[in-house]
Amino acid sequence: MRKLIIALLVCLPLAAAAQGNWEKPNQEKATPQKSTEYQYAKYLGNVVPVVNGEVVWEKTFVNSKNAEDNYNTMLSLLTAMTKEDIQLDKSNVSLVNKEEHKIIGHYEEWMTFTNTFINLDRTRFIYTLTADCEDNKVTVRILRINYWYDENRNGGERYRAEEWITDEWALNKKKTRLSRLSGKFRRKTVDRVEEIFNNIGMKLGAQ
Repeated sequence: MRKLIIALLVCLPLAAAAQGNWEKPNQEKATPQKSTEYQYAKYLGNVVPVVNGEVVWEKTFVNSKNAEDNYNTMLSLLTAMTKEDIQLDKSNVSLVNKEEHKIIGHYEEWMTFTNTFINLDRTRFIYTLTADCEDNKVTVRILRINYWYDENRNGGERYRAEEWITDEWALNKKKTRLSRLSGKFRRKTVDRVEEIFNNIGMKLGAQ
C-alpha cells in the first residue's frame, strides 16, 4: 500500500503538466554548413613575385649578428642544403666572396607532387639562391627558377617559372582557381620557398 501511494505521488507532477500549457520543444538538428572556401585559396593573388619580368623571391632577415657571423652561418646552411635527401648531384655552393660576404648557390632537387605505389609524379626543381650578408641583416634571393618535368619520358618537358607559375599561366581567366597542370607547380614552389625562408630565419636567429 505504501509503495502504491509513493508511485501516485511521483506521477502527480507529470499529470499536472499534461493538463497545463506544457509541451515538448521542437529540437530540429542544425544542418551542417558546407565550406565554400577554395582549398588552394592561399596560392591565388600576389604569391609569385615578378621583378622586371623575372620571378624572384626576396627576403631580408634582421638579427644582431655582424656580417662575418651571418656569412659563416649562411655558408654552413647553404652547404648543408646541398646534402639534403631531395638534392641532386648538381646542387652546390657555386661562388663565394668572403670580403663582401656574398654567397651564390645552385640547387637541383626533386619536387614531388604524388608518391604512391602505382604513381610517382615529380619534377626536377632548379633554382639559384643568393645571400648578401651584412651587419645585422641578410638578404636572400631565390631566382632563375626552372623545372624539368617527366624527364624519363622522351626527354620530358622544360619550363621557366616566368612562363609557368605566374598568374597568367597558373591561374584560370577569372583568377579564382589554379590551372590543372601548372597550378601544382605553383603550389609546391610557394611551399618550398616558404620552407627555405623559415629554415634560414631560424638559423640566423632572425627577429
